[in-house]
Amino acid sequence: MKKIILGLMAVFILVGTSAIAAEQLKYRLLLQVSEDSVDHLVQALNNARSAQKEFGAGNIEVEIVVFGGGVNTLKFYAPIPIKDKVREVVTEGVRIVVSSKSMRAYHLRPSDMLEEVRYVESAIVELVEKQTLGWSYIRP
Repeated sequence: MKKIILGLMAVFILVGTSAIAAEQLKYRLLLQVSEDSVDHLVQALNNARSAQKEFGAGNIEVEIVVFGGGVNTLKFYAPIPIKDKVREVVTEGVRIVVSSKSMRAYHLRPSDMLEEVRYVESAIVELVEKQTLGWSYIRP
C-alpha cells in the first residue's frame, strides 16, 4: 500500500512539475501602437504573426495594445487591406485591445471601431500590469 501511495505521489509530482514547466515555456508578447500611422499598425500586425510563426502559435500569447493616436487606425472605415489583416490576426489568436480613455479623447465610440477589437479602460495600466506578470514589451 505504501508503494502505491508513494508511486501516486511521484506521478503527481512529475505531472505537476511538467505542467509548471510547460506553463513557463509559454511566451507572452505585448506590442504597442500609439501613433496615428497605418504603417505602425501594419508593422505590429506583422510582428504578431512573425512571433506566432517563430515560437508556434500555441506557445505564445500576443496582445497589441492600441492607444493615443493609434486608435484612429482601427476605425470601422479603415482600408479593406487593414480590415482583412486585423481580422486574420485576431482569427489566429492575437488580441487587439484599445484604450477607452484614448477613444474618449478622440471622441470615438465602440460603434466607430472595427468589431474585432476589445477594450481596456487604460492602455498604460494594461501595459504595466502585463509587464509585471512577465510579458515581453515591444514598441515596433
